[in-house]
Amino acid sequence: MKTILTLGVGFWLGRQIYINYDKRTALKKEAQLKTRLQKFLEENDFSKAESKKQTHRIVG
Repeated sequence: MKTILTLGVGFWLGRQIYINYDKRTALKKEAQLKTRLQKFLEENDFSKAESKKQTHRIVG
């Protein structure tokens, strides 16, 4: 019984660690995407304020 309980707790803990890691990775990628999009818009004749506005509208 202790073995099953230990395996269950280990599985749950591993899953929680992976979920948190996955969330952090997704947030980093989203931030990189926003930065790249904003730089692209600024290079293509958008003002800084306009590029921020469009980036927010496109990405969310």
